[in-house]
Amino acid sequence: MNILLCCEHFHPSVGGVQKVMLEIGLRFKNKEHNVTVVTSWRADRNEDDISGINIKSFEITGNDATTMKGDISDYQAFLIESKFDFLLVMAAQQWTLDAMLPILDKIPYIKMHIPCGYSSFYKKKYKKYYRNMHVYLNKFDQLIYNSSDYRDINYAKNNGLNNINIIPAGASEFEFMNPPEKLDREELDIDKNNFIFLTVGTPAFNKGHSDIIRSYLLSGLPFKSTLILNGNYDEIQELRFKSFISKPIQVLREIAMRLQGRSPYNIMKLAKNNNDSSKNIIFTNLERPKLIQLFFEADLFLFASHVEYSPLVIFECLASGLPFISTAVGNVDEIVQWSNGGVICNSIKTKNGNSHVDPKILSSEITALSTNREQMHQLSINGRLSWKERFTYEVIANQIEVLAATDQQ
Repeated sequence: MNILLCCEHFHPSVGGVQKVMLEIGLRFKNKEHNVTVVTSWRADRNEDDISGINIKSFEITGNDATTMKGDISDYQAFLIESKFDFLLVMAAQQWTLDAMLPILDKIPYIKMHIPCGYSSFYKKKYKKYYRNMHVYLNKFDQLIYNSSDYRDINYAKNNGLNNINIIPAGASEFEFMNPPEKLDREELDIDKNNFIFLTVGTPAFNKGHSDIIRSYLLSGLPFKSTLILNGNYDEIQELRFKSFISKPIQVLREIAMRLQGRSPYNIMKLAKNNNDSSKNIIFTNLERPKLIQLFFEADLFLFASHVEYSPLVIFECLASGLPFISTAVGNVDEIVQWSNGGVICNSIKTKNGNSHVDPKILSSEITALSTNREQMHQLSINGRLSWKERFTYEVIANQIEVLAATDQQ
C-alpha cells in the first residue's frame, strides 16, 4: 500500500507526535508498504528520507484558529492529486489537519485521523474552531482515539459520530524488547546501593517536577535514594550582560519564566532545600539510549504532570517493567486499569482538565509503594506483560492497517 502520514513536526524534531508517527511509519515500512510523511520544512533537516520513509516538506505555519501562512494551496493540491491508499493525520490545532479540512471531499482515498486530545478545547480563541469540527470529523472514514473517556472522544460521542475507534498509545519494541546494557551509575553520580526514583518530561514545570521534588523531600524513606529529573535542564539561559547582547529574546524569555516560577532554574533551586543526606537529587537531559538504560535501572517512576493526553512515558514504564505512581492526568487511570502496572495518586482536576497534586499526599504514596517491594515487583511483571501483548507499535500499526483494509473492501 501507499500510505501518507501527516503531522506538523517530524524528525529531527522531538516530541510525542513525532515519535508516534516515526514508529508507525517504520512498522509500515517493515511490511514493505510505501510511506510518505507530510510535515513542516526545517532548515536542519538534511535529507528527505529516513529509514526508507519519504519526507515531503511544506513551508506552512499556524492553524485555523490563529493564522495559517505559507504554501497552503500547494499542500492541498498534493493531497488531492496524489495516489495513496490511505492517509493518517495526527493531532488537531495544527496545519496538516486544518488545511485539509476544506478539501476533505476532494481527497479520493481513505482518510483517518487521531485527534490527540484537543489541548486548547477550553480556550476562548478556539471556541469557533470547535463549533463545527464535528462536521469535518464525520467526513473521515475512521477516527482513532487513545482513550475511551477524554475531551476529544467525548466531543465525538456528544455529536453523534459513529466512525470512532480506540487504539491505545504504546512504546517501541525496537527500544524496549531487549533490555540494554546496564547503566553506569558512577557516570551519573548515583550510589550503587541507592533506590532510584525517576521522572521524565519537558517542559519541566508543566510536567510537575516542582511537585515531585517537594513530595520527595517530604517522604519518610528508610533507605538511601536518588531522585533523577530528566528534562530541559541544559537549556537554562545564563543571565549575563554578554548573553543579553548576543541572545536578547532568549534572555528576556528566561527572565519572564523565572518571574513566573516556571523556569528549570526555579525547579533546581528547590533542591537546595534538601537537608537530608540520604536523599540525592540529580537533574539531567540524557540522550535517548542513556534514558532507556535509566528506565530499566530505576526502581520507581513518579509522574505529576499538569496536563496530558495519553502520556508515552507511562507506556515506556510498562515496556521497561518500571512501576509508577501517577496523578490522574490524561488517561493514566485508564492505562492503570488496562495494565495494572502502576498506582494512581489522588489529585485535583480543574474544569479545563489540568491536574494538580498535594505534595503531602504524593509523598505518602511514595513512601508506601517504595517500601513495598513485593507490590512493586508485581506491578513490574504486570506492566511488562501487558505492554508485550497490547502496547507495542507493531500492534498499533496492525490495528491501523486493519481499519484501512476494512474501508477498502
